[in-house]
Amino acid sequence: MTIVVLDQDGRYAPDCPAWLADSGQDLWLVTGRAGEYPGFAGVRVVERYAQSAAVELAVLEVAGRGGVRAVIALDPVDQVRAGGLRDHLGLPGQTRDTALALADSVALDDLLATAGIGATPREEVRRVADLYWWAHRWGYPLAVRPRRGPDRSVIAEIADEVALRALVTGGLLPDDPAVVPSLTVEPVAVGERHRGPGPGVTDALPAALPADPGHPYAVEAVRAKDGDWLVHTVAYDPGARSARVLVRAQAGLDPESAEVV
Repeated sequence: MTIVVLDQDGRYAPDCPAWLADSGQDLWLVTGRAGEYPGFAGVRVVERYAQSAAVELAVLEVAGRGGVRAVIALDPVDQVRAGGLRDHLGLPGQTRDTALALADSVALDDLLATAGIGATPREEVRRVADLYWWAHRWGYPLAVRPRRGPDRSVIAEIADEVALRALVTGGLLPDDPAVVPSLTVEPVAVGERHRGPGPGVTDALPAALPADPGHPYAVEAVRAKDGDWLVHTVAYDPGARSARVLVRAQAGLDPESAEVV
């Protein structure tokens, strides 16, 4: 059996053989960065790694030869594809749906809505007209964030229509229906905030978005005017544990108790 490590830029690969030395498994690395990687039984370097299906095909090739026990992916870029591979191969650990919810805020909102979990409003932005539409529906101020990726901090706060015109005139959002800028817009959240599990709605999250010791996530909730708690953000939080602990947990070695942070 084999443990496969997905590591686009080779950041974690040099340490993985030592971290997994007691696993009793061969280690394979799939990466986008050529180099020397001692301790791996095999290395596959994939050009245009982020866009290439050769990553998944390399893992399936290893599985066909002798079986795969675990797929490890620390970088959010790799976690959706790693979840899909686990689903396909019947491996334990984070699923594709869970990984996608942590990587894409629109997918997260869909999951929360399906589970009946209250969340602050947020909508996808595909063109300039969307910002004007939601400003008409919600009023100002509005906040614009990246839809995907590990950092979804506010990139623009729109106080009024004058600020909106200035923002779009600057070229942030090309007014072309064919362009998908991967952004979201939301009313600026006001009210008491809470980070982590506890009050109200955040208690229901683990059932909809299972906590995984190898993929910790952080939750922030906001208290609405009626007193209810609404989920505001949920994000993968690799800083909650060391890279060594995350790698070993994803490999099924010494898993810590799963918890939301």
